[in-house]
Amino acid sequence: MMNPGSQDAALRDARQVPFMESSRLASLAALSRTELEALQLQKLRRQLTRLHRTSAYYRRRMDDAHIEPENLRSLDLFFDRFPFSTKADFLTDQTAYPPFGERLGIDRRQVALVNMTGGTSGQGQEIYGRSQHDVHMQGYLHALPWFLAGLRAGDLAINCVPAGGMTTGGWGPGEGLRIIGATAFHVGGSLSTDAKIDLMLKIGEVNFIYASTNYLHTLTEALMRRGLEPAQAFPTLRTLFIAAEGYPIEWAERIEALWGCRLQEGYGSTQCAGFGASTCADGALSATGGRGLMSLFEWESLIEVLDPVTLKPVASGEMGEMVVTNLSIEGSPVIRFRTGDAARFVSYRDTASGRAWNAIECGTIGRFDDMMKIRGNNVWPSAVDAAVFSHGEIVEYAGRVFTSVDGKTEVEVRLALSESVASCDPDACRQLIERVRTSIKERTNVWMTAVVCARSELPEFSYKARRWMDERQQGYRL
Repeated sequence: MMNPGSQDAALRDARQVPFMESSRLASLAALSRTELEALQLQKLRRQLTRLHRTSAYYRRRMDDAHIEPENLRSLDLFFDRFPFSTKADFLTDQTAYPPFGERLGIDRRQVALVNMTGGTSGQGQEIYGRSQHDVHMQGYLHALPWFLAGLRAGDLAINCVPAGGMTTGGWGPGEGLRIIGATAFHVGGSLSTDAKIDLMLKIGEVNFIYASTNYLHTLTEALMRRGLEPAQAFPTLRTLFIAAEGYPIEWAERIEALWGCRLQEGYGSTQCAGFGASTCADGALSATGGRGLMSLFEWESLIEVLDPVTLKPVASGEMGEMVVTNLSIEGSPVIRFRTGDAARFVSYRDTASGRAWNAIECGTIGRFDDMMKIRGNNVWPSAVDAAVFSHGEIVEYAGRVFTSVDGKTEVEVRLALSESVASCDPDACRQLIERVRTSIKERTNVWMTAVVCARSELPEFSYKARRWMDERQQGYRL
């Protein structure tokens, strides 16, 4: 066992929040894979040793797996023996021991902030207690990707993600912008899209915009409706930073052309306590025109990408489920948590960054529980997004799956056209709709009925989009 003096020293080290120091980032970037994994193992031992002492939930898991954290010899042993946790496990734990469950890793009186997941899965909201250290870490894990993307002190930043509330995404951006020293306008959730545009035009010299993928789409569409070319309206803009959802390459190319700057992307979650990966300065589109990569922040979170059936690591280039282990979070850390998020894994050996950091592909993040079974096919909403938005004439859409009166599964996609196309020749519109239907069929193997509707009949999304309704009796699982 570690002696008490060593434990105290380890806890002091854990509370030293790294700031945006170029020398520190350079040292992390210079690590070999062997050195990076040694750092991960060191931090993992410290985390598990602490949790064995402070968290009954994780102590039982370690004892049942016969893991002595201070004697953990390798990451492979951890991956082989430490059990997974799921959302259902956390919900059961916090119901039995409200509000934070026995997984809480600090004294209840040290909880400085409460975060909750959004509850979009329909299963319930996980509750996370954050220490003062964790609040700082949330800021660091938002500041880090933005700093790597070029945001600096004094830059004017527009945060379109709703601020405050109970989510990690509501609190982290404010802390992150403060750490960097940027001039922050938190307009998400407080202003309409047109009011945001009015404010941005009044400000003039905007340098950075952070938004969900779908809200950037909404913002761009609103500017174009007003006859404003984004690149001309905001010539000082250097960075568009998106998160939360996938998108087609054609959409990203069009966004960069319209705004006249690079599109950057990050992957974040409540379980990561902020961002767990980002494009750094490389962009969401590669130099060759394909998808870019998000480098994983592996010194703060162990992120495995596993086959969701076999629970074995996927090969580089394959899709899998992300499993997260926090190495520094104190209050409600996650250890081998199955996120349900789908990502394409890319080994550090297959990146061009020169760093030993593994990566995930840009624009293809999804949710395994979003998948719909339609006429024997596995259909992902992101695949339909890619098919629809590869056609620049479509500004928004919504889909529904339902059972017809004769018992057949039917799929309807309602499409809103851009103003310039909506008034075009009817034959040209019909040809466009047929091209969209064909694109959907090619990506999903399902023919869907497509109908045109007014833009006002479809919702606008201020954060994550939920474009699909499954009206069958048992929802997505049919």
